[in-house]
Amino acid sequence: MTQFEFYKSFQFVTELLIAQAMYVFRFKRRRFFIPKLLLAVGLCYLFAWALPALSENPFYVSFIFLLIFIFTLLLNKFIFDESWLTVAFCCVAGYTTQHLAFELYNMLMVALDYPSASGFYGTGDFAGIFPDLFTAIIYVTSYAPAYFVFYMLFSTQLRTREPIKLKSTFIFVLAVSVLVVDIVLNAVVVKSDVIGAKSLKIVIGVYNILCCFFSMFLQFEVSVRKKLEDTLDRVEHMWHQASEQYRISKENIELINLKCHDLKHQIHNLRSGEISDKELMEIEEQISIYDLSVKTGNDALDVILTEKSLLCKKNGIIINIMAQGEKMDFMTKEDIYSLFGNILDNAMTAVRDVEPDKRVIMLNIEAVGEMLVIRETNCFASPINFENGLPVSKGDKRFHGYGMKSIKYVCDRYGADLVVKAENNVFTLNILFLQNGARNSEAEKHEK
Repeated sequence: MTQFEFYKSFQFVTELLIAQAMYVFRFKRRRFFIPKLLLAVGLCYLFAWALPALSENPFYVSFIFLLIFIFTLLLNKFIFDESWLTVAFCCVAGYTTQHLAFELYNMLMVALDYPSASGFYGTGDFAGIFPDLFTAIIYVTSYAPAYFVFYMLFSTQLRTREPIKLKSTFIFVLAVSVLVVDIVLNAVVVKSDVIGAKSLKIVIGVYNILCCFFSMFLQFEVSVRKKLEDTLDRVEHMWHQASEQYRISKENIELINLKCHDLKHQIHNLRSGEISDKELMEIEEQISIYDLSVKTGNDALDVILTEKSLLCKKNGIIINIMAQGEKMDFMTKEDIYSLFGNILDNAMTAVRDVEPDKRVIMLNIEAVGEMLVIRETNCFASPINFENGLPVSKGDKRFHGYGMKSIKYVCDRYGADLVVKAENNVFTLNILFLQNGARNSEAEKHEK
């Protein structure tokens, strides 16, 4: 077996599969995953081995490598239950990682006056791939750091298991095209006798490495930007829903208070009738739940706190509120409703799982100098996972952590600092607003 036959049949396949595994291991697995995985790996080696090394032409060599890559893409789709776009995206990322590591190894070998990657593409016995221990050391010290750096820079961006979304398919195709051209150019350099200058080969090697970085950043930048845009759209949609809900809740609570006021007067008048005092007290107790109106000095804050107080009483949750609502006039009513609605919804969800005597929510809103400090604390039972400094929910994946993202969205609109902690089963949320000059340009722009 020649050096090239061994490389394309075993070594290249191993490098490529390890690189792709860095990006696909979080994928949703199909049934009988382990047997399918073993079958897929075996078929991949068999397919690469069966491809004939008919020519040393650089274009034919590149074609063989691309065929192997396409076969690995099909096998990844066979064992993982993900969309074609997601599988292709991660497989291309894996191939780019492998190729960058190869280019780094090749450039180092040229710089050290070793036979370089021609050992991989050679026609001699496959033992010539690593003729001595030094070559093997250079190989390991080239591939391992390259794989590690790309894992930290790019693979970690896929940790949420959310599907890949691209704003523009053209950009992804462009990134793939850059990679393909880079692979063909490398084959030309390795197989060609025309490019003999050591310095020129090093320059081309650096160029190829930069192309790999460019391709990866282009590929992931498009995906991350699309993901952020979708998140912003979802948060803004929730904000508009909160705005409409505020209007409805305000009307309902005003109507309830009016009806309760009328009923109290009617009960007072009934005391002179035949109905007993005991029956009147029972009616008053039933009505008293609607007499939980919160008065803070801010209409929007009163509406949302009253609404959530009623829900807390219904669910056996104690909520203690100390609020200087008049200090929040710098915020729009919709933002106040959205902000405190999400804060208290999250708190109520958390305390439902704790012991009854710990179902307490503490909310404090106070002015300290020119600052407005909002502090909310509650107990929790289940472990809380954090991502980018914010807690995320294990509930419905369609709304994965969007309540907290909506809170962050409102804070960012007013230039507020948001700090969240979860220690000793106590969750603490702190928001720090600057009252003077409170409404930043984004909030003003939104109002207009």
